[in-house]
Amino acid sequence: MNHVAHSAPPREPARHGHPRLQPCAVCLRPAQGFGFFNPAKPRPRKHRWFCSMPCQAWFAARHRKGLTMQGMTEEERAAIALVMKRLGQTMDRIGWDKRLRDLTAADVTALIEEVLEGYGAEMSRIAATAEVPF
Repeated sequence: MNHVAHSAPPREPARHGHPRLQPCAVCLRPAQGFGFFNPAKPRPRKHRWFCSMPCQAWFAARHRKGLTMQGMTEEERAAIALVMKRLGQTMDRIGWDKRLRDLTAADVTALIEEVLEGYGAEMSRIAATAEVPF
C-alpha cells in the first residue's frame, strides 16, 4: 500500500504577456501583443496593450511627459470631430427625419459600427503620424 499523499501539480504563474481579447489602449482595436507597464510602480502593475507599435509609442511618449490617459486629449477630440462627420454621412443615408426610437436594429448597428470603426481608425492614424521624441 502506498501512503504518499497525492497533491495537485503546482499552478503556473499568471501570464501578463498575452493581450487576448484586450482593446488597444489608444484606438480600441484588438491588441496584438504590444504592451506597456510603468516600471516605477510596485507589483502588481497595470498592463496596457496596443494593436501596433505606433499606438504603443504614442502612449509611451505621453507617459514620459507625465500625461495620463484621464480626460479627453486634443487627439481624442480631433478623432471625435472626424467621426461626427462620418456619422453625419450615415445619418444622411438613414434619414434625419427619423427619431432614434424609430430606427431599425440595422440602422442602430450601422451607427454604432461607424462610430467605433471611425474612432479606431482616426486614433490609429493620429498615433501613426505623431512624432515620437526618442
